Amino acid sequence: MFDYDKAFSRNIGWVTEQEQQLLRSKHVGIAGAGGVGGEHLVTLARLGIGKFSISDFDEFEVHNFNRQAGAFMSTLNKPKCDVMEKVAKDINPLIQIRSYPEGINPANVDSFIDGIDIYVDSLDFFALEARKLIFQKCLEKDIPVLTAAPLGMGTAFLCFLPGSMNYEEYFRFNDASNENEQYLKFLIGLSPSMLQRPYLVDPSTADFHRKKGPSTPMAVKLCAGVAATFVLKILLNRGAVPAAPHGLHFDAYRNKFARTWRPWGNRNPLQKLVFGMAKKIVLGESPINEITANEKQLKPIEQVFEYAKWAPSGDNTQVWRIQVVSDHQCIIHGFDTSDWVVYDKQGNASKLALGCLIENFELAAQGLGFKFSYEKCNEVPPLILNDKPGALAFQVDIAPLQDENRVSHVDPLFHYIKLRTVQRKPMGTKKLSTREKKLLEASLPPGYKIIWKESPKERLSMANLLFGNGFTRLSMKEGYAVHSKIIEFTSFKNDNSAAKNMNQEKSKDKLPAKSLGVDPITIALSKWSMQSWERMNFMSTYFGGTILPRFLMDWLPAYKSCALFAIVAESEPKTLNEYLLAGRAIQRFWLQAASLNLGFQPAQTPVIFSEYLRNNVKFTDNPKTIKNAEKMDKEFQQLFAGNNTSDIVFMGRLGRSEAVKYRSVRLSLDELKY
Repeated sequence: MFDYDKAFSRNIGWVTEQEQQLLRSKHVGIAGAGGVGGEHLVTLARLGIGKFSISDFDEFEVHNFNRQAGAFMSTLNKPKCDVMEKVAKDINPLIQIRSYPEGINPANVDSFIDGIDIYVDSLDFFALEARKLIFQKCLEKDIPVLTAAPLGMGTAFLCFLPGSMNYEEYFRFNDASNENEQYLKFLIGLSPSMLQRPYLVDPSTADFHRKKGPSTPMAVKLCAGVAATFVLKILLNRGAVPAAPHGLHFDAYRNKFARTWRPWGNRNPLQKLVFGMAKKIVLGESPINEITANEKQLKPIEQVFEYAKWAPSGDNTQVWRIQVVSDHQCIIHGFDTSDWVVYDKQGNASKLALGCLIENFELAAQGLGFKFSYEKCNEVPPLILNDKPGALAFQVDIAPLQDENRVSHVDPLFHYIKLRTVQRKPMGTKKLSTREKKLLEASLPPGYKIIWKESPKERLSMANLLFGNGFTRLSMKEGYAVHSKIIEFTSFKNDNSAAKNMNQEKSKDKLPAKSLGVDPITIALSKWSMQSWERMNFMSTYFGGTILPRFLMDWLPAYKSCALFAIVAESEPKTLNEYLLAGRAIQRFWLQAASLNLGFQPAQTPVIFSEYLRNNVKFTDNPKTIKNAEKMDKEFQQLFAGNNTSDIVFMGRLGRSEAVKYRSVRLSLDELKY
């Protein structure tokens, strides 16, 4: 049998027995039963609150699983109000709940607030009209209003008490010229200190235009704890409560706590300044017509390709296009960049990239519940890119797996396809553990092995080799022709303001300048010198213009790493299939490194220039460059003495590092389609 006194006896000590009985008689309104609302209800029910009004018109969906108290497989597609009412009554069968599964609207708001002692705001961030409606009704009835906003990995708290500044005086919604400006006023009003902003790693996920934003489970838990504490203080008249324009903001991620005070609310000069800045950043031209892949109804083959396209390719050239044939079949048109990329003169770099794409295809197909097969088309279809050299075409087929086979067919590496990145900055030098090396080696298919270069002496020799090869890259006009095209010194050249405001953090078809691992001065100097080959050559010839970039981008990252490595095949790849298999091996190794949270950077120039010299491939007219390449090739051979360097298919470096902030992304599905 349920016994209220026993159920909440462990609260006694922090509250008296009399206060506990007082809490039992109180009525709390919670509009919204999803993210913070569900946690508020559970927390206050466990505090012993005896009566609730709850509302929510929504049902639980899979995307709620990261934070919502009532989101489980067993509650999918069930009304949030019904689920959370059962949860609360499972805690306290004596609890009294008025439920409003239609949500808050003008017809029911009076009934919702009737008799409540306090209102805890839990509406979706973008539900402004419902929020303003209930805030106004609470103001008219002298009902305290609390809001604890989940922001990043913390919470910002505001309270509107009878007799203090009210919600409109604080937020100034009526001063906004449109709905988006109201959202912005709500955000900066909730969080004047913006403690969460520095660690938002992907600003594009906070999208006012599509009414979407990222969330964390930690934030909603903190919200519930803070809000319940002040509910207790207000209902029991136990101490001071900060009322607007005062507020609190605690951020667990940054170990920071801020007491905020904005006299006149959003009319405060500082808030006006913040609003003006935020308006330019957040409310730029709307990318509203650009529907993301997740918002479209994609065919199964397109869903798989959305993962596969994240394969690496030289300088983010993305040497593939997709021709969708049916729901479960497509043709991948591949090409190479031998006509303009000096590092792909024989098309072999592009073949490796296509191998990476095929490996991604199989991993993604299995991960999404499909069998995978592919074969080279004997005759290239008429839709081939006629202006691209080295054209290839592959037919890809997928077929649904039986439900009982889906989990067993998922390769763990699937989960790291979109997380795989390039870390060009110096990394930690703590040695790889035996376990890490074994996992990396085991990721390779039969026929491939790893040569490790780990000791300080070996890393120094490799750093010198890469520093020397850097001169080969930067001293020839053919290298300049590539670098001047693939480095993104400015924001995207389109009207997508969201992209522009990422401050060069990402590029969908090039390399962001900030991803190169060099300082702002070097970036600015590089941008200036790359305006023409004459400038670049002048800097290199008379001012040692290649020394600093080579030190920062080649020598230092190589030495400041856990290990350098070479992936070695049983024999030098010659055929297309051998290059594709090598590419698949490279991708598996790279994904395994991502799974171990290791920074990764290719170091492929010694392999490429050695191949050119071995095969008498002309790659430059500059005799100084050729002489340097020959010298570096001798060092390359010496460093791998006892091994046939022609069998090395890939080189790179690994290290311990923070997540990459500046990275290349990928063209959209529509841009990659025929």
